[in-house]
Amino acid sequence: MATVAVLQCVERGFFSLDSTEDVARLLPEYAMPEIVTGELDDHGKATTKPAERRITLRQLLTHTCGMANDFGNPKLLAWRHSRGEEGRHFETDISKLKAPLVFEPGEGWDYATGLDWAGQMVERANGDIPLEEYMKKHVWGPLGMKSTTFHLEKNESVRARLAALSERIPETGLLVPAPAVQADPAKDATGGGGAYASAPDYLRVLTSILKDDEKLLMSKTVADMFTPQLEHASQDAWMDKLHNGNIAVGIEPTPTDITWGIGGTLLLQDLEGRRKKGTLAWWGYPNLFWWIDRDAGLTGFYASQVLPARDGKSIELFSEFEKDIYKKAKAFK
Repeated sequence: MATVAVLQCVERGFFSLDSTEDVARLLPEYAMPEIVTGELDDHGKATTKPAERRITLRQLLTHTCGMANDFGNPKLLAWRHSRGEEGRHFETDISKLKAPLVFEPGEGWDYATGLDWAGQMVERANGDIPLEEYMKKHVWGPLGMKSTTFHLEKNESVRARLAALSERIPETGLLVPAPAVQADPAKDATGGGGAYASAPDYLRVLTSILKDDEKLLMSKTVADMFTPQLEHASQDAWMDKLHNGNIAVGIEPTPTDITWGIGGTLLLQDLEGRRKKGTLAWWGYPNLFWWIDRDAGLTGFYASQVLPARDGKSIELFSEFEKDIYKKAKAFK
């Protein structure tokens, strides 16, 4: 949803995808980015060096900007610890997400906080309107989404219907209650995560993009979302992480030909009995999976609240769900 909001602002001319000046103007925190070196100074603190390149919005949206998540990058986590800080996991205070880069912008890939900062660009370009209020007016409102929010404290009707988290015990396979992972109340609405939504609400966004109905985005913008975005160095880094098990795409076995569009992974091959080449997709921490297959005319959303991430049984059930959708769709033709 944050990607949609960002692209709407691009369409309106508030900023562009490839301007380093726009990022520097709206995100002064990253106007002159630093890169963590992995070395310590005489006082035991991790050192940084100035980046040679500047960040673009396109890089923020495709995880090629040089940023990383603490929980997925040991070098960045070591930087935090050297400063006496804890790692930031599911942080809703955007000011606490500020950190050095881990590679030169455009020269690598790491699942990152870029969408959180892109969400800040939306806020700041629109007169510091909170991202929630922007979404209500420009994303949720046009689609009639009544059960979506970043702030449960302001939406008790959503809180009352919230599915609780469960965690699977590896030894037994049984599910037990798990504590919430996000702050409640949330300080900021962060573009990279933190929204609560009903499955029908979220499916409205996916369906709008699939149908290309222009309720949210112009057709040209939607086409750009389904266009490969990674250049050689970033694609190599992405594939390296993917095949070393450092990142997952919610599909087993992992596809051999896959890249990134704008908003999710972009499949470059057909999967037998499942999604087709050109499908945009991604997943979320408690085993949430979505895909948009424009070639087949299908979109789907599998919503659970089960931990751990990449839970084997959840992925197996999602796979069967997707296969059944395609089987039924084929029968109707």
